[in-house]
Amino acid sequence: MGNEAFYWTGRAESYLDRPDATRLDGICVGRYGGSSASGADKNEDGLLVWSDGEGRWEFAVILDAHGSCESAELVIDALLTERPSIESLLSEPVDTAFSGLESTLLALFRSEAFRSDCAAVKGECSCLIVCRMENYLWWLSVGDCMLFLLHPELLAWEQSMLNQRNFFEWIGNVNTFDLPVPCYSAGRRQLREGQHAIVMATDGFLDSEGCDVNVMKDWPLRLSGSARELERGVLAFLSRLHAARTKDSTTLLVWPVNNPHPGVMPGE
Repeated sequence: MGNEAFYWTGRAESYLDRPDATRLDGICVGRYGGSSASGADKNEDGLLVWSDGEGRWEFAVILDAHGSCESAELVIDALLTERPSIESLLSEPVDTAFSGLESTLLALFRSEAFRSDCAAVKGECSCLIVCRMENYLWWLSVGDCMLFLLHPELLAWEQSMLNQRNFFEWIGNVNTFDLPVPCYSAGRRQLREGQHAIVMATDGFLDSEGCDVNVMKDWPLRLSGSARELERGVLAFLSRLHAARTKDSTTLLVWPVNNPHPGVMPGE
């Protein structure tokens, strides 16, 4: 991947009836457009991924649009325009990089030009933006896409999902950044020591019988952590959705992070 961004929306390729998993460096991209036998006829998800190519940071975005792909495409185009600024911020120390990243993105989304473009699109999207830098994870979430951080110490406390899904937030023709007080969530998390799996997901898999948000906490940690095993695990998960004739589309971004630094612990 290196210096090249990878981005996609379902307008380019829908993946109807075709679960797909693709590796980009250490990140696995999973896409499934839904079962046509259950009435699926389009995929309005989207994603954007890039990294420094050396394992210091990853910047990833997933989008779940409705009405059309236009809102997802608008967000992707806006982020690509800001890429030089974002990459410059991520070359700074982590203690200043995340603050600058959040300020830059909020300024972009609240700008008159971006909001004017949003008013002209058909439909709106949920948007989840995640950055892993060194041994920390940062996110900004509008809507109902999901972020999971999976690690044995966290799962022992039944802690896996980092953000809360919000069903009445969007970017697009209906736009949270048009409100007097824009509504979104943002957060930061220190990684624990050892192997993690970071999982970003649109919510189509929840339409599959027997699936809920807790299904994500199990399968990635059974993997060896290799890119090949990760790809197989993502494909198996999406194939399960197809076998169940799940109608809604699901997009996944999954990647392992091995953190050598100890996490904070309580005093005795």
